[in-house]
Amino acid sequence: MLRRLSLRVRLSLLLGVVLAVGLALGVGLLILHAGARVRAEADGATRLARELVEANLPRLDAAPEPQVEIARLLAEAQRLRHVRVALAGEETPATEKDDRAPQWFTRLVLPNAAATRIETGHGAILISPNPADEIAEIWQEIVWLAIGGAGIAVAAFGLVSFAVSRTLRPIATLADGLRRLERGEHLVRVPADGSPEFIIIAERINALAATLQQLDEENRRLVRRMIHVQDEERKGIARDLHDEIGPFLFTVRAGVGALARRAAGPGADAARLADDCARIDAQIAALQQVNRRILGRLRPAALEEMGLADALQALAQGWREANPGVDIALSLDGASGDLEEETALTAYRIVQEGLANALRHSGADRVEAIIERAKGVLHIVVRDNGSGLDATRSPASGGLGLRGMSERVGALGGALMLTNDVEGGARLTASLPLRISGAANR
Repeated sequence: MLRRLSLRVRLSLLLGVVLAVGLALGVGLLILHAGARVRAEADGATRLARELVEANLPRLDAAPEPQVEIARLLAEAQRLRHVRVALAGEETPATEKDDRAPQWFTRLVLPNAAATRIETGHGAILISPNPADEIAEIWQEIVWLAIGGAGIAVAAFGLVSFAVSRTLRPIATLADGLRRLERGEHLVRVPADGSPEFIIIAERINALAATLQQLDEENRRLVRRMIHVQDEERKGIARDLHDEIGPFLFTVRAGVGALARRAAGPGADAARLADDCARIDAQIAALQQVNRRILGRLRPAALEEMGLADALQALAQGWREANPGVDIALSLDGASGDLEEETALTAYRIVQEGLANALRHSGADRVEAIIERAKGVLHIVVRDNGSGLDATRSPASGGLGLRGMSERVGALGGALMLTNDVEGGARLTASLPLRISGAANR
């Protein structure tokens, strides 16, 4: 049941219980000490009465009328508090009752002291304790103390509850801020006030909101960038289809039409027909090369057929043929063996992008690509001895290719960085968590 109560109610209940227990303990201690107090008063009054009677005994023996003297002595003794003095045999109550104190309290604190008997030549005098008024006074003190303590406890409870309410007031604001964050309102900011602990929590919530807002903006930029990349890729494919495949198809179609007309005409020349077929075959072969180039740009077929190491060797060989004056060195010890398909494709794209940037923009005459494995991580380095970068920068500040690579590597849980190499030139480094391919596991 306590779990359903708010922190404010729990603290208030705890405070109320502590105050109630403290008040009960105080009243209990007063009641426990009341008996000793009553006994002390009764003993003192009994002792005083006995001394008074004993001091007047010589006068009783010498008095001409002892009964008158005894009556005077008893009347004088009646003025004493908490005690009753009477002749033995008189019908007088042992104690007087005071209705100001409840009976249970009187029975609890009333002493069970026996009456003191003093023998005289004219009869015995009994001295009995009678602390009824003292008991009533103590009870009144306890009642007023309980009332005062209860009033102070109520006042303290109210003040502390008010202080607790004001102290815990920021909790509602913080909870509302978290609810709004949960609904996606990342522009929300909560006021940093209250105790230092609540200020720290508010600052953390505001920092979280700012981070989520930044992530929202980055996601929107990423979506726009992805759309832009997709549009650029579609434009490139459309351009290749229009500028390269289209003319080939037109030429093949025209050649097939001419071949059909010659074959259907009278006196068809077999040699000319064979030449036409050879030209059509050459156009189809060229069309196949363009098709493979486009498919390789979309997804390298060599990667699936030969593996990452051989695919990178083929990629480097193509760049060597296109750039005979550049020394392209490969160290692919980490590229051999089984790799998860997405990891291998990402590694291929990183090397492809690194080689393309180095050969197109750096003016280098040597480019080196290194792939190594260490502690479950695939490390990729592409470096050159070219002009390098103007300043150290992150891949996100580069072109679309590097930004795309950075996002792809980040999606795999890795990291990508483009810096100036200590030996001169640029250095592209990447690290990818190693995951063995499903085929290898089987």
